[in-house]
Amino acid sequence: MNIRKKTILMVALLGASFLVACKSSEEENGSKTMEQIQKENGKPAKVTSVKTSFVNDYREYSGSISGKQQSSAIAKLSDPIQSIKVSIGSYVKKDQVLAEYLFTGDNTGKEQAEEQVNLLEASVKRLQEVYDKGGISKQDLEQAETQLRIAKMSLEQAKRASVVLAPANGIVTSINIEQGQVPQLGSTLFNIANLSEVILTISVPTHDIGAFKNNLLATVELNGEVFEGKVSKVPMAANEVTRFFPVEITFKNPGRKLLPGMFVTAKVLVNSVDALSVPNEAIVYQNSNHYVWVVADNKAKRKLVSVGVSDPTNTQITSGLTESETIMIEGMSKMNDGDKVLIVE
Repeated sequence: MNIRKKTILMVALLGASFLVACKSSEEENGSKTMEQIQKENGKPAKVTSVKTSFVNDYREYSGSISGKQQSSAIAKLSDPIQSIKVSIGSYVKKDQVLAEYLFTGDNTGKEQAEEQVNLLEASVKRLQEVYDKGGISKQDLEQAETQLRIAKMSLEQAKRASVVLAPANGIVTSINIEQGQVPQLGSTLFNIANLSEVILTISVPTHDIGAFKNNLLATVELNGEVFEGKVSKVPMAANEVTRFFPVEITFKNPGRKLLPGMFVTAKVLVNSVDALSVPNEAIVYQNSNHYVWVVADNKAKRKLVSVGVSDPTNTQITSGLTESETIMIEGMSKMNDGDKVLIVE
């Protein structure tokens, strides 16, 4: 046999020996499926213990913001508006001029009142001189002075009627008239609100209203900032049209960032219970039922439970579990009743 043939034969023999060795090694170590490994060692799961803790019952409702002390400036004349002195967002004081009416031949009340005051002031001055000389009695002078005071009050009333005045201190939240327009008598021209505190009015359904009372805590989040408030008014009757209860929540409003007309959602803490509870991730909802996977003697068992209130972290368990039982919080999706459990950290 030549050298080339010997070389080919040697390579073939070595290859065969390698394959036999590999097969022998696999047989010695065993080729196991994942199912076989999990059956022997257990399916991995993360667990925790059932315990008693406080569970906060938060409920969310939406509504509109309004100023806590909100008032309106109304039109007392149906004459054109000559000028508007403020803008939305302006801070005004009570009786500050918001707008002026255009003078026309019809609204001469202020001018007439001014003339009347001027005449009576001159008359009182003359009577005072006559009284000083003993020409008239004290009673005559006092009657003239009384007429002057009445005339001045009429003038003040006429002046107030010729302009639109702020009814209270606060922020101008809306302007419902433009320069040159003629307002309808009695219509709302300006809305003024005190925005240091605001009111959120939420609509609460009948099945929830029993949980509400004054001073319940509530929060609103706006642009990442959380505002805290308290329930300040729980009505005794529902709205006749909507059939919802208009509950009011008062919020402190630093920086006046909560503005009238905003539509926001509040989280209201209606109850806080000290109860048996589990992490929310332990609850499995299936076929309209709630289940929890329990680990006992390293075996998995699915238990039907009844739940109560929930918060972002925990859920109250009203029946189905006892304190200190070990429950799964991860790995439940692959479990079957009776499976061996491998607890992992």
